[in-house]
Amino acid sequence: MTTAWRLGAVLVLAGCGSANAGQSDPQACAPVESDTSAVETAADIGGEYSVRLVATSGAQRGATAQGRLDLMPRDSAYRRLTLPDGTRDTTFAFPLYGTAEVDFASVGAVAPGDPKSADPLSPGVLVIERPSGVMLRVGSVANRWGMRRFDGAYTALQVQQVTEEGFKGTWRSGVGTEQSGGHFCAVRAS
Repeated sequence: MTTAWRLGAVLVLAGCGSANAGQSDPQACAPVESDTSAVETAADIGGEYSVRLVATSGAQRGATAQGRLDLMPRDSAYRRLTLPDGTRDTTFAFPLYGTAEVDFASVGAVAPGDPKSADPLSPGVLVIERPSGVMLRVGSVANRWGMRRFDGAYTALQVQQVTEEGFKGTWRSGVGTEQSGGHFCAVRAS
């Protein structure tokens, strides 16, 4: 075998190994351009999705996780928090909730509680509209109705772009001093 032939074989094999198992297009989940403005409403993101998380920081940097995300409308009684004075909080809204079947640990993320919980009072995924944009918070413990969390483990997906095909943005996760993050893409199920 000549050196040129061996080098060519190595290059072909290296090119074939760039996608993860089950991933036909490694570029299918590219990060959102940095000049996009915040998404202000979750009105268009209800439904079933195939979701992919790509880790760009943390212990699992370079890893990807793929799974399923289902988001459904929340009962109107649970879309806004009631404040101690009896008025409704108009700063935050919780229009959708759902479930996620994703191996979060494989990208270095933690999910406080069950991400597959379909309990509307403690869902696996809670969609939060807030002044800085739309966020999906993962984990049934983090999403218990009537509880405001200020510390503890977290995984949050920040929506940066919504299209007819789905939505995408960045994610971050942490517990204690361990942090991880990256970008994600959610593509509507057909």
